[in-house]
Amino acid sequence: MVCSDADGTTLTADIDADGYLDEVRDPGRSGDATVVFSKATTASEVSVGEGRTRWQKAWSALFPDMETRGAFGDFDDDGYVDVALFHSQEDEGDHNRDNVTVHEVRHGPLARDLSGGRTTDIRMRGGGFVYAARATDENGDGRAELHVFQSSGDGAVQQYTGRYEGEGVILSPAEGGFYGRSDVDELELGWQYFGICAYPAR
Repeated sequence: MVCSDADGTTLTADIDADGYLDEVRDPGRSGDATVVFSKATTASEVSVGEGRTRWQKAWSALFPDMETRGAFGDFDDDGYVDVALFHSQEDEGDHNRDNVTVHEVRHGPLARDLSGGRTTDIRMRGGGFVYAARATDENGDGRAELHVFQSSGDGAVQQYTGRYEGEGVILSPAEGGFYGRSDVDELELGWQYFGICAYPAR
């Protein structure tokens, strides 16, 4: 079962396939998310930034102002929740730094450190700052779409969309998908396309 709260900020699913429902919490709907893994008597919490590998953390430590974003959804339609993970460098003023050190899909079930059984690539047009990443299932086919909002300089954000096609996700510019950052915050894209939970989130 995968479902969302009404405003698309909390996803409920069995992320690690242990038989207990977990929660992905993303109150800003930006991809700056935290996963709360639940068990019968214990729970643990991990942010998408903590989910990077040791090598990824060491490499990004060389650069200032790095941020992690993650979009959770079943991208390959195998019944398990995956995470599309990005780690990129924030703009310097109105100028892109063109530095995305992580752009990958980790396929579920996910471990409690957000590692997956396998990893595939996300092909991107450029290396601008990933301001937000979201997953939807707008056509209801059970396979999540990936929406990435990436800085294009001068305060503008361009939307890219893609779907998993066997070897990874290829992002393409969305039609009419140029926004200001405040406009991105107001877009209704989110997990509510997976269906609204019939009970309140814990």
